[in-house]
Amino acid sequence: MDKPKILIIDDDPVVRDVLSQIVDSLGFCSDIAVDGVEGLRKLNNTKYDLIFTDLNMPKMDGLEFLREVKSISPLTPVAIITGYPTLEDAVDAIREGAKDFITKPFKSEQIKTTIERLLRERMLLRGISSGGNAVSVNELYKEVVKRLEEIAILQSVSTELDELYDNNEIYERIVFMASRLLTANEVCFGILSNGYLRIKSATGKTKKEIPIAGSVLEKVIKDKEYHVIPSGETNPFTETKLKTELLLIPLVTNNEVFGLLSITNKIEAVNFTEDEIYLAITFGKKVSLRIENNTLYEIFYTTLINTLKSLVVSIEARDSYTMHHSERVTNYALQICDVMKLSKEEKEIIQFGGYLHDIGKIGVKDTVLLKPSRLTEEEMDEIKRHPIIGESIIRPLRMFTSEKDLILMHHERIDGNGYPLGLTGDKIPLLVKILTVADTYDAMTSTRPYRAALSHAAAIKELQRCSGTQFDPEVVKAFLQTPVGRGGYYEIQEK
Repeated sequence: MDKPKILIIDDDPVVRDVLSQIVDSLGFCSDIAVDGVEGLRKLNNTKYDLIFTDLNMPKMDGLEFLREVKSISPLTPVAIITGYPTLEDAVDAIREGAKDFITKPFKSEQIKTTIERLLRERMLLRGISSGGNAVSVNELYKEVVKRLEEIAILQSVSTELDELYDNNEIYERIVFMASRLLTANEVCFGILSNGYLRIKSATGKTKKEIPIAGSVLEKVIKDKEYHVIPSGETNPFTETKLKTELLLIPLVTNNEVFGLLSITNKIEAVNFTEDEIYLAITFGKKVSLRIENNTLYEIFYTTLINTLKSLVVSIEARDSYTMHHSERVTNYALQICDVMKLSKEEKEIIQFGGYLHDIGKIGVKDTVLLKPSRLTEEEMDEIKRHPIIGESIIRPLRMFTSEKDLILMHHERIDGNGYPLGLTGDKIPLLVKILTVADTYDAMTSTRPYRAALSHAAAIKELQRCSGTQFDPEVVKAFLQTPVGRGGYYEIQEK
């Protein structure tokens, strides 16, 4: 029987040669083309069992090539090879008839799994198209159902991962995701630390930490490749005999292994299929990318916050009477959030926006900001510009919409007599109403050059008097239940 013939199309000679060598080493017969035009010419003269094509090529790109293949040889499966596939690329290619994606740099196992699966599907389709029997239809049906189930579970897990911005949450939930994905009862996840794999989560019993030196874990970490331990051998996580194969998946960022995922005690079989291994590898890459993105975001976020906080510190340092004002206001607002049982996300908005609510004062002249007597009408108009200035500073940070509202609106009143927008009632977001009460309380209880600080009791009486006009009554009520609202004292933590 002739070897299956596979056409490889890529304008990069290195990619063509590497993929061709892998295909030939797996026992198949490869042919190459430098672009889509040459690929079509060869397809018109030769029958191929499978085609690999790059997306971005001169003369004719991968999508154009796919459209032409549909009309010339509709049963010939086409897999896309690409460096950085986006969701849009994937959707466009699948719509045009692509059967799979191979990401550069590719590995022999991945290529082997893809070729075998696509050739099997092609054989079943050919059998049906040439009057095949019900057995072929049944096999194809099972294959399609299996693929759909895999895709559905992987999509569900991917969506779940994309909603996790805290790496500790990922560490906790990764084992349950993998268990669902691979239908296995025992899944374990650990992080590398000082020569040990320290277990972060597990669905079964396992040791808390495992020495890496001299173990199979050392090989997986060194090779950065998955490894299968056969059934009957010792499970390195429990020191018991394995009833089914154990699959070890390394988690890699910046070309370094940082964690390991162990999967065993399969429910439906003793061994892992190549498709399941490929699925586990794909899942591991997805988890690694999510963790890496979260880490980068945390670094970026922390750096950004520290930079903006230094601006606030510089503003408050100009006026000794308002030193630590933003810190106190944020703390009071968070206390109100706790009483009103707001979410973690809402408190994070307060944490960011509350600290920066007066950042616009950096644009107010010292002669106005530090004036020891009451301000004139013109000077008050300049002070009233600070929310707009502050919002313009934060505006380029498009992801902080709610935080910008706090900066822009913290001097609004529910009766419409506030500034700068003159908003009323429900047009003012709840978090803004909370910050306004906290901000006003701190302003009233702080000493200014032109007036002494009000007592706690006097400030509370003023908040109650203005409840329903300047302040939201529910927010005032909540403030009265906070430690500070009941007369407690917030002590500044010196850095």
